[in-house]
Amino acid sequence: MRAFVTAEWTPRGFQELERLGYRVETGGWGVMRQAMEPEGLARAARKAALVIVEVEPVDATLLDRLPALRVLGTARGAPTNVNLDACTERGIPVLHTPGRNADSVADYTMGLILSLCRGIGAGERHLRTLGWMVGDELPYLHFRGPELAGLVLGIVGRGAVGTRVERRALHGFGMRVVFHDPYVEGSIPLDELLASSDVVSLHCPRGPETNQLIDAKALDRMKRSAYLINTAGGACIDEVALVEALSAGAIAGAALDVYPSEPLPPDSPLLSCRRLLLTPHLAGAADDVARHHTDLLCADLARLHAGQPPLHCANPETL
Repeated sequence: MRAFVTAEWTPRGFQELERLGYRVETGGWGVMRQAMEPEGLARAARKAALVIVEVEPVDATLLDRLPALRVLGTARGAPTNVNLDACTERGIPVLHTPGRNADSVADYTMGLILSLCRGIGAGERHLRTLGWMVGDELPYLHFRGPELAGLVLGIVGRGAVGTRVERRALHGFGMRVVFHDPYVEGSIPLDELLASSDVVSLHCPRGPETNQLIDAKALDRMKRSAYLINTAGGACIDEVALVEALSAGAIAGAALDVYPSEPLPPDSPLLSCRRLLLTPHLAGAADDVARHHTDLLCADLARLHAGQPPLHCANPETL
């Protein structure tokens, strides 16, 4: 059997695929750091029974050009780069890797909270561009903020990432935690969370329900001393309202790692907004993520080969 892998993949993962009986070929994102064009992917994977992608999209047109395909794996938390209906119609199970970067994003979130609350990012930029002093005053007076212990962290979305952020905040930093998630017992209303939290961190799924969840009214409910963190999805926040709130001092600061349009346009008003920490979609970029998704997909492929149902199949009706 042939397998074609475009995802980042570990040496142990290649060994496991070979043990399962696959002759493995590679290309695309995992090799060239650029997504493979559909035409090239169709040619390269034409005889593959197994295709594993990470960045490359898989639509019905591509599926029609992969007549040997029996199993599709996507190294993503959800199979957002795959036309799931088209796969289901063709009887192709789609394996995915929920939680593959949950620890990575949770670590990064705590880093953003620390950097924002304690002025780490702002102090570093000031030192590089303007030097030590802030006018005639010591930086000590300008780049400081609250200790995390005792602050209330409001988590919006208590899934794989949110629960890990909660664990780190509670046991690592002594924060108090509340959360809003309509699908989890113990959730408090979003309005209550916004009004009571010193730090609000978004970990909700992307979709119509969370589009511009944090708008002008939501920002107005937050404390003037509160901070907002977004590593979930760029569309979750009304950026115009956020810039206005920060400019008016309605909240103390914000940190964004995701944006409605990526790359961030060079004329974006976010880039000139004070009290705003920006990073280029890095929360899920830990070195360990490739190992996690490799292990998850290999484990499910081994289950399939043993006649057992995989744990993470997006269309189990095809099994």
